[in-house]
Amino acid sequence: MNSFPLSCAVVLLAAAMPGAAAHDASQDAPAAAPPKSADSSAKPSPQGEQVRREVDEAVDAIRGYSAELREQAVANAKRAAEDLDSQMARLQEQTDLRWDRMNQAARKRSQETMADLRQRRNALAEWYGGMRHSSSAAWGEVRTGFVTSYHELADALRKARTELGKDEKPAAEPPTDSKKR
Repeated sequence: MNSFPLSCAVVLLAAAMPGAAAHDASQDAPAAAPPKSADSSAKPSPQGEQVRREVDEAVDAIRGYSAELREQAVANAKRAAEDLDSQMARLQEQTDLRWDRMNQAARKRSQETMADLRQRRNALAEWYGGMRHSSSAAWGEVRTGFVTSYHELADALRKARTELGKDEKPAAEPPTDSKKR
């Protein structure tokens, strides 16, 4: 990947600005903000799960794209990365809403998990940049790197959603008056 100066710039920009990894400066329109949910512990809707499966399938299809189909592969990669960005934003929002109910250990684990997800997202951004600007000779390596990085981030995100949902303090028991019978 050292031969891809633009991808390195994307990673450096992403590291300097946490939200920048989600968006390439050349994108036509910014991704839509994730929907706000009153119930922060809500499970993804069946439609959301269907969309995720479709995005996963599109990413897997990238493996078969030749260098001649680069534009289609890049478009699918962009859509897949935006979907993961949306999921990460929802997870951060849910974590923020539960912050006051988390104990110190859970807060630390939450911060470490989100930092790991951002690092993985930066790696995905680097591979995405490589897909956009690689030579035909490097296409196979870049394509495989993106797909692998996508699946690693998606798996880590699924694990984070499961783990961070367990990090709330148990509800406090109301004080009892021992003099009452």
